[in-house]
Amino acid sequence: MANWTTRLTEGATLVMFDIDHFKPVNDNYGHLAGDEVIRHTAQVTRSSIRQSDSAGRYGGEEFGIILPETDAENARLICERIRESIEKSTVETSAGNITYTISMGIAQLTDEPENYMQWMQKADEALYAAKESGRNRVVVAE
Repeated sequence: MANWTTRLTEGATLVMFDIDHFKPVNDNYGHLAGDEVIRHTAQVTRSSIRQSDSAGRYGGEEFGIILPETDAENARLICERIRESIEKSTVETSAGNITYTISMGIAQLTDEPENYMQWMQKADEALYAAKESGRNRVVVAE
């Protein structure tokens, strides 16, 4: 994430998201099918963001997106588009067809001197709020 910080200014938004109930995908379909789900998630994400945005895999089944010059409401709209695209799609694998959902947390960078780790923590807390409130949703940090 260190290389992203040079592009950040007040008004940027961070999105943290992960695949809901991913362990059962690996357990029921195998790790190769799980990899297909991760690749599908990356493809949908890439096709839903602007060229000026940055997206990447954070670890495991978790992803992050940096949306420069994007307020929380516009970020929410982008995230809803990604979430709905994934919810409506099916990943065809040799182990069977897989449908899945994602949960997303959003935090806007509002203070220039704000610690980037705090910004990340806010997005992560919003992600956990999305999971705790039923999954398959987008939550914006307060």
